[in-house]
Amino acid sequence: MFIVHLGTSGFPSGTNAVMQRIKLTFKGLRRAGCNPLIISKHSLYHNADAKKISRYQGIPYVATSRILNRPEKFFSRNINRLSGYLGELILLIKKRKKIHTAILSGSTFSELVYYRLLSKILGFQLILQYVEFYSAIKTRKLLFTHLDDVLLDKYRFHFCDGIIVISEFLRNHTLSIKKTLPLIKIPAICDFEEFENIEDVKQKEYLMYCGSLGYIPVIEFIIDLYTRLRETHCYGGKLLLAIGGYGKYGEFDVVRKKINKSGYSDDIILKTNVPHNELIKIYLEAELLIVPMRNAIQDIAGFHHKIGEYCAAKKPIISTNYGELNYYFQDGVSAILADEYTIDSYYQKLREILPQKEKLNIIAEKGHEIGTMNLKYQHNGILLRNFIFENKAEH
Repeated sequence: MFIVHLGTSGFPSGTNAVMQRIKLTFKGLRRAGCNPLIISKHSLYHNADAKKISRYQGIPYVATSRILNRPEKFFSRNINRLSGYLGELILLIKKRKKIHTAILSGSTFSELVYYRLLSKILGFQLILQYVEFYSAIKTRKLLFTHLDDVLLDKYRFHFCDGIIVISEFLRNHTLSIKKTLPLIKIPAICDFEEFENIEDVKQKEYLMYCGSLGYIPVIEFIIDLYTRLRETHCYGGKLLLAIGGYGKYGEFDVVRKKINKSGYSDDIILKTNVPHNELIKIYLEAELLIVPMRNAIQDIAGFHHKIGEYCAAKKPIISTNYGELNYYFQDGVSAILADEYTIDSYYQKLREILPQKEKLNIIAEKGHEIGTMNLKYQHNGILLRNFIFENKAEH
């Protein structure tokens, strides 16, 4: 019986957090003895080697749209999108007797209703990935988008057989609406083995942040923090920013201008859309990894994917003592946790800890241990397999 992925398209391309979670979720299920199948209904990229049916690290995936590469013209793109839905529907009908469960990720509310109807008609279990409290994200301002987010955050629980939450906030929110819904918490997950096979790693003097253009205020916060550390002679190394995104509205220019105004532009390295293997090496070479968490529902409800990768890199992490960090890490023991999301709070923590190289190493080791116990995809794959086949609510 298959465990099928529905929703977010583009597998296996893309290094964003959503796609990484999909990859690791299904790698974990495969390692746990399940038969995964990824269905990708939309053509989002240009890939000369694109195939209708292929495999990625042993996981079979199927593209259902007529044209496998993203069409340039608007009309062609939308016709191709329709063909993707039709191809997916035909595939689900053909495979209906072999599908045990579908895991839906990244859908709109209308898509959720559609897939729920299909699950009832075709007889498979529908489980949702719930990783963001979208209605609290201020950058999603369009009226239709915001309305869709509100509907999902309020009603998604009535259109599924079970749910995978990423945080305690989303667990509590889910159970406050539907206590009887089968639920499992799968935190940010990571492939720790990828970090063990990188060669020629040399320690370099830089602090590092990895994130997307959707977090420009956080990027500016980090640049201001680094500027203060340099101005007060608390740190003499560089700052490396690994930023992903397409920069449709000049966001990269915003970041570059901020760097130029800092006074330390020669020491702030901006890398954009870094390939995953290169990104791992950058983590391993850094002195300290930064992941600021704001006292906002968006950050508290989620679990930053990079925390798993930071733990795997066995480097000290600095963040804020908010949200999910409270459930896994202890300040000064397994991470460096500022009391609040302010330059002053982060600065005071770093000013104190940066000269203590031995303590930083101990914190890094303990953080790695916490990550190994909680964030490895293999362990969570077993838990998810058991949840899917036993379908017992976790309260």
